[in-house]
Amino acid sequence: MSKKNTFFSFFILLITFMSVSQWSIIPIGNTVIYWIFCFLTIFLLFHIKKKNFHPSNHKDYLIIFIYLIWMTIGCIRGILIADGYWEWKQLITGALALSLPVFAYVFSIPKISHDVLHVWIKYAIPLFFLLFIWIIGTASYQFYLSPIFLIACFLPIIPKKWRYIFILLLLLMLFANLGARSQVLKSFFTLCMSACILFHKFFANKILKLLHWTFYILPIILLFLGISGQFNIFEDLSKNEGKIVERKMVNGQWVEEDLSADTRTFIYEEVISSAIRHNYIWFGRTPARGNDSMSFGSYSAENLKTGKYERHSNEVCHPNIFTWLGLVGVILYSLIYLKSSYLAVYKSNNIYIKILGVFIAFRWAYGWVEDFNRFDIMNISLWMMIAMGFSEQFRDMTDRDFKIWIRSIFWKQR
Repeated sequence: MSKKNTFFSFFILLITFMSVSQWSIIPIGNTVIYWIFCFLTIFLLFHIKKKNFHPSNHKDYLIIFIYLIWMTIGCIRGILIADGYWEWKQLITGALALSLPVFAYVFSIPKISHDVLHVWIKYAIPLFFLLFIWIIGTASYQFYLSPIFLIACFLPIIPKKWRYIFILLLLLMLFANLGARSQVLKSFFTLCMSACILFHKFFANKILKLLHWTFYILPIILLFLGISGQFNIFEDLSKNEGKIVERKMVNGQWVEEDLSADTRTFIYEEVISSAIRHNYIWFGRTPARGNDSMSFGSYSAENLKTGKYERHSNEVCHPNIFTWLGLVGVILYSLIYLKSSYLAVYKSNNIYIKILGVFIAFRWAYGWVEDFNRFDIMNISLWMMIAMGFSEQFRDMTDRDFKIWIRSIFWKQR
């Protein structure tokens, strides 16, 4: 492993630790330290890209380049309108979150992805059991263990010892806190992808293609129906309020949490109405600003003394992109997912990348339900998946080649 790859891998490991700082009972770094490691990671990323990124399918990456140009324009606009400390801080945080697609360049190189995952598995998993499982809440495990969602898609072909460890971690995320619905759903779908690999000989590629397009078409239909007022899936699911309840201990007391409660409709209402009111539907409000919010805006306006009832980011991925970069940004961002998953499903020589392409499509669909926009290990591992879809090197692998690659992640480096 080269020195640059080693530093890059360890910076991502450190970002893993700081990704759960807000849920930790003990402090893990601070904003300045976190930003330093983020920018150092990006700096190293561009050095690694310059030396190692020379794909023959360079045209496939054009959509990422166009998106990054649009993101840069949005950030420059943010510099021009940022007013006061908090909006400058929001601009930096938002710019870091929006810059995540640059990882698609370096993680498309199997050697880089291998080195990063090798270091992460070697240190992050033991430290999770020794330390982090005790200091972070059960609902936040996914923000530390998110590379598991990538690697565990391939459970049938990883070494047996690690297979059991990964199954344990997935079950932990699946059942430790049923109220953490995002964590539960991602763990469940990861197991489904692993099952697809196990039984892939019993179904045709047409099923993978059908699932792939379903994850893109269904959210668009549901979004149109919701905006037009004809059908709201979140309100429909909330009709089961009181029927699906989890009892859990919080601060020494037993409380009940309704797992079917609608916590998304008001976000869409605030995001869309804010864009219409201030006329930034197409181009966005820049990452320095957020959407108008009567639900959460009082903290910014009154506690932080900004005087603006805004929420900089919500729990839902694509509406945040919409607020910061407008509908143009959402389209470009979505096309990156689509290009990656399409290449994976339709242009891959091995079943493993084909199935990963379906998982990428699922993560785009789930971006309309949750997925925080943050420069953290959860999103870095997501963009590793997307990079593997873009990568001609990964897609040219045979089933045997990919098995060797995934298993080599667990071998000791010489």
